[in-house]
Amino acid sequence: MLISLNNFSSIYYIKIQFLIRRLIHILCLILFISPLLSIAGEDENFNQGALYFSKGDYITALNIWMPLAKQANPAAQYSIGLLYDQGKGVNKDPAQALKYLQLASKQGLPAAQYYLGVKYSAGLDVTKDPHKARQLLIQAAQQGHLQAQFHVANLYAKGEGGPQDQQQATYWFNQASENGYGPAQHSLAARYLTGKGTALDLDRGIFWLKRAADQHDTDALRDLGFMYFQGMGVDKDYQQARDLLLLPAEDGSGLALFLLGEIYAQGGYGINKDVRQAKKWYRQAQKVGYKQADGQLQKLTGKSTQSLAVNNAKTTQSEIKTIAQSSEGNPNLKNLSIEESANRFKKINDNYYSLQLLSARQYSSITRLTDRFVDEHTYVLKIQKVKDTSFILTYGSYADYEDAKAAITTLPGVLQLKSKPWIRQVKSIKPLIMVK
Repeated sequence: MLISLNNFSSIYYIKIQFLIRRLIHILCLILFISPLLSIAGEDENFNQGALYFSKGDYITALNIWMPLAKQANPAAQYSIGLLYDQGKGVNKDPAQALKYLQLASKQGLPAAQYYLGVKYSAGLDVTKDPHKARQLLIQAAQQGHLQAQFHVANLYAKGEGGPQDQQQATYWFNQASENGYGPAQHSLAARYLTGKGTALDLDRGIFWLKRAADQHDTDALRDLGFMYFQGMGVDKDYQQARDLLLLPAEDGSGLALFLLGEIYAQGGYGINKDVRQAKKWYRQAQKVGYKQADGQLQKLTGKSTQSLAVNNAKTTQSEIKTIAQSSEGNPNLKNLSIEESANRFKKINDNYYSLQLLSARQYSSITRLTDRFVDEHTYVLKIQKVKDTSFILTYGSYADYEDAKAAITTLPGVLQLKSKPWIRQVKSIKPLIMVK
């Protein structure tokens, strides 16, 4: 359950979160050795070494584990590999670390396969080898190693160490999510909310956001707070939104800080309007570079602040919308037709840029989003590459690349959930457009 703040001020909330983090840190130290204990089973000698390790007596642990490693005990081999890799009780020795980690990995120990996979993926004390990293991480993932499953999902999503495969990425995010891994749950939620690698499904996205938020994943708390602020898939509830947004705001999330300002500026839905609080949160959002806070502060103070990065081709400063306003969209543009979008898009200067947000094989995967959220800068286009037909969602038109890049933070709120929009030149899209 998420901590309720009905009877606590934000400062007490932050203190509670600090204590939770300390507890998580302690648990991580315990969990570091627990996989080895489960593998060792009733091996009292290994368990004794693990006890000395947990006390920081690494030399005694090494002396206990070394005979076991020579007898091909994979947990002991892995543990010795860690000691040499981290320089605990011995001089740091990458070659010795690699030797023992490989011995444990070849015997199928998932922890060793994952540890080696990460080293090869990042090139840590070994020659970077994305292909080998992917093989090792898949081996660990197939044995149920949570972090490996999450890592493999990201490799498939990015196409590192092998072909890109968004369906496989979704599969592995789902595996790790079902096994309770918070970061994977947030990533899976984002996929359902954006339709990347799976069908767009608001309900499933909310479900996994809540699961990740229950584990205090700050990205999930931020996005779920946004959903309660908007009333997207849940009843609009500013008090719940505020409670969810406080921790990501503490971690410096510009969107979370801005939304807290919006909550107090507007009031209602369980929160009293408070201009002083609104200014405080807007200023903090401004300090971390969240451009949209500038305009909101100017409205409240009547003073000029740093200007927003805006759509030079289509938008003036007075037309900038808040997240809440822009997400409501223009009711006259709902249910965009392919022909209407194509005609508007073709009028844009060829040398301008647009933000591509989604791509899908099915038109319905795009329109399930745009039926709810659309304004005059939204385009749903049918395109054809060679013999393949697909649909894309683009937003805005910007005079130069830097304007487009800066405008990403000013996207309508629901589109903020898309972490990395493509910046595409208009003339690269126009030849691909199909009207029917």
